[in-house]
Amino acid sequence: MKKFALCLAISLASAAPAWSQTILRYSNWLPAKHQMHSEVFVPWMAEVEKITEGRVKFEILPKMVGTVPTQFDVVRDGLADMAVFVPGFSPGRFDLIEMAELPLVADEPNVMAPAVAQLYAKQLAKYNEFKGVHIVSIFTTAAGHVYTAKKPVRSMEDFKGVKLRTSLAANSPAVQALGAVPVQKGTNEIYELVSSGVLDGTLLSKEGVVSFSLVNTLNNLTIIPGGIYNSVLSLAINEDKWKAISAKDQEAITKISGEAMAKEVGRAYSKADANAVAAMKQAGKTVIVAEGDFYKQIKQSLSYAEATWIAKAKKKGMANPEAVLAEFRADIVARHQALGVPMIGQ
Repeated sequence: MKKFALCLAISLASAAPAWSQTILRYSNWLPAKHQMHSEVFVPWMAEVEKITEGRVKFEILPKMVGTVPTQFDVVRDGLADMAVFVPGFSPGRFDLIEMAELPLVADEPNVMAPAVAQLYAKQLAKYNEFKGVHIVSIFTTAAGHVYTAKKPVRSMEDFKGVKLRTSLAANSPAVQALGAVPVQKGTNEIYELVSSGVLDGTLLSKEGVVSFSLVNTLNNLTIIPGGIYNSVLSLAINEDKWKAISAKDQEAITKISGEAMAKEVGRAYSKADANAVAAMKQAGKTVIVAEGDFYKQIKQSLSYAEATWIAKAKKKGMANPEAVLAEFRADIVARHQALGVPMIGQ
């Protein structure tokens, strides 16, 4: 009898699955129809489940855990297993990646998003600024430009005294340098503040005017070649949860993440940017591209930002930030050339 029981136990043990399943709880704050959610993250999750043969699965939580600015801490502390976080919502905390948010670097998402992913992997990951999480991918979305409700911005003079909304504190110095007045408010407040006349306009990506249903509110778009800023986002997994995934599955997931995911983000945003500019023109709105002396004056006004970042990077232990920035800019030029996309104003 004992011999039979032992044999049965061995048989049951050998019949048990040879793998364990990891379910990643995703704290999502993006609208279901947002291009990054529907065109990038949801297909990526499906592909991960496929290539891991179901060993890694996802649960999209019914509501966001915490707030948008706290998503990094939510993932690091295990309150959720995965989320998108915005480093710029924590000024002074993630200084090195701010290089990708400098003014006038690039405003083509197809170029900028994968360039940032490569920058992080090659130059920044070793500094471990994002300790406690595994960076699935890191990228920019779409560059910020100037929208106004009444008077279009055609010259430096037109910036003077104009109240412009900005979502990040890091962008306020740029607005001030241009002669405008920064007001830090959330994107969801643009309609009310602009339509009531409290604000004259906003910094916003091209695609944002459609994403946030503002075509009827914002009448003028001034495109600043290179963008006044770029916004860095990252998809991250709790470090302990990542370590619970087998090395084989980690390798498979990594192959479709990083720069590969960033390219998909860039593709989605480039398409959305183009559609938004077309929507503005179709609605009879004014679309201006800063060029000539106007662009040169903008460039001069924002030249302080590079030196500011270099000083921060040196304090964080980067010995050669000037060289890293030069390499990043060279990569962006090369990517523009490879895609046949001109760098307007550069």
